[in-house]
Amino acid sequence: MKLKHYLFVCLSLLGFASCSEEDDTVLEFDNWQSKNESYFEAQYQQHLAASSATCFVLKNYSKGDSLQFNQLPHTDCILVDVLPNDFTAEGDKTEKPIFTDEVAVHYRGYLLPSPSYAAGYQFDTSYSDAFMEDIAEPSVLTVNGVVAGFSTALQHMHRGDHWRVTIPYQLGYGTSDYNSIPGYSTLIFEIRLVDFREDDSNG
Repeated sequence: MKLKHYLFVCLSLLGFASCSEEDDTVLEFDNWQSKNESYFEAQYQQHLAASSATCFVLKNYSKGDSLQFNQLPHTDCILVDVLPNDFTAEGDKTEKPIFTDEVAVHYRGYLLPSPSYAAGYQFDTSYSDAFMEDIAEPSVLTVNGVVAGFSTALQHMHRGDHWRVTIPYQLGYGTSDYNSIPGYSTLIFEIRLVDFREDDSNG
């Protein structure tokens, strides 16, 4: 998908803009696949090299514990940056959700920067404006009802965790356009896990 924004002046930001000399059109997601693949690969190498308690790589939840990173494509992993805890979460801080659980989360999802979105297009959010715990209402989701990369992150988080997660398109929405998200998009989520419980909707 190439969203076109008609501008009086062609923008050039981080080499993302491609302009037509005839109508001053900027192709919002020009060369999108290669840019996303290059970005994720570079970030993967950085996270692997700097691996620590606050910066690390996680395997796709569907891969067995016996598999090492060198036995998997890089795109079978997500990248995690642990952010400061800025909200209250009640309950056991050592437990983690499982695949069939229901979770309460605050989140925002972004794409990589593009000509019209210097900070990356925000394609989804559970709250508006800046995060304010006293007015933000967490969204309730099922761990098995989100893309594989998001699900992987949730299954490693504890109540009170605040993470930025980078997800390759292979564990996101894939190669096809999905709503406002163009195919081949790396997804960047900021996630705060408030609580979780067994999903009883199918009971």
